[in-house]
Amino acid sequence: MWLAPIRSRLGEQKMNDYEASMEDWYCFLNDTGTHYGVDMSVLSKPFSEEQERYYLQTALWNNLHPHQVIGSAAIVKEIDCLTATVDDILEVRSNISSSINVCGTRLNGFGGWFDVHFRGRREDPAHAEIELTTAPSVDGGTHWGQQVFLLHPQISVDEGDNINVSFSMTRSKENHRLMEMDLDCEICQPLGKQLQAFRKKFYID
Repeated sequence: MWLAPIRSRLGEQKMNDYEASMEDWYCFLNDTGTHYGVDMSVLSKPFSEEQERYYLQTALWNNLHPHQVIGSAAIVKEIDCLTATVDDILEVRSNISSSINVCGTRLNGFGGWFDVHFRGRREDPAHAEIELTTAPSVDGGTHWGQQVFLLHPQISVDEGDNINVSFSMTRSKENHRLMEMDLDCEICQPLGKQLQAFRKKFYID
C-alpha cells in the first residue's frame, strides 16, 4: 500500500458541492418556516456534519496522472496474501515521510494505491515474478484507479519540503466492510522548521 502527496482540482469541486448542498438546505428551512410554520433549524448542525463527511471527508475513486503526484510515494503497509489473517489488517498503523519534488505547488491531498507481486509460493515459486501496479499512469491506469483523500483548504508547499505522516486505518464500527483513516501530518522545510501541522479524518466507503 502506497501513499503520496498530490495536487488536484477535485477539492474545489467537492467544496462547491458541499456549499451548494448547504444552500439548498437553508432554502428548505426558509420554505418550511414560511409556508408551514415549522422551524427545522435544530437539524442544521447534524445535516451539515453529514454533508461535510460525504463531500469533504469521504475518499474518492480517481485515475490520477503521474504529474499530479508532487512528492515521493511511501509504503504504508506490506501484506503477504498467502499468510495474512484478518487480525493482521484490523488496524494498520505507519509513520511515513514524503519529500515534495515540485517547485511552488499546492498540496490538495493524498493519493493511495497498491501493487501486487505474484511470486508463487515458497514450495512452488514462480519462474518469473509478475507485478501488478495500480499506481498513477500516463496510460490511464487500471479500473482500480487510486483512492484520493482531499484536504480543505489546500496548502502551499515547495520543492524540498518534507511531509511527515502518522497513518492509522481501522474498520468502521458501523460496518466492518468500511474503513476509517486518520492522518496526523507535519510539513517541514528542508532545515527542519515546521510550516504547518494538521490532523484529518477520512472515510473509505
